[in-house]
Amino acid sequence: MNIFTVDLKNQPGELAHVCEALGERGVNVEIGGVTAGDRGLVYFTAGDEDSARTALDTAGVAFTEHPAMLIKCADQPGEAGRFARKLTEANINIEGLLATSICGGEAVYAMCVDKPDDARRVLGDQVIR
Repeated sequence: MNIFTVDLKNQPGELAHVCEALGERGVNVEIGGVTAGDRGLVYFTAGDEDSARTALDTAGVAFTEHPAMLIKCADQPGEAGRFARKLTEANINIEGLLATSICGGEAVYAMCVDKPDDARRVLGDQVIR
């Protein structure tokens, strides 16, 4: 699993262009984004990563991919702090985090870290894949 990132101009139509390209290829995404000044960053997971790559390439959209793992925790205050603290204490840096599901009292995140094997060990059964 990967988190895709796309750097965009902060102007009307940029997000539409990316999402339309993905939609035309039937790619379902969980998406997040942020803007700062004249730039924006969109980040997402894709239900079909090969089709996502093809869609973005065909649309002329530059992107990067970052290996990610899925982790789960209870959907309640302090849970993100708990898993972040575990990783901090093991000197593991979180490089990307995207909520992919919040349902039935459980939150699932796609997360990129600098030391995936160590993170899997530290988080144990919180890691889904």
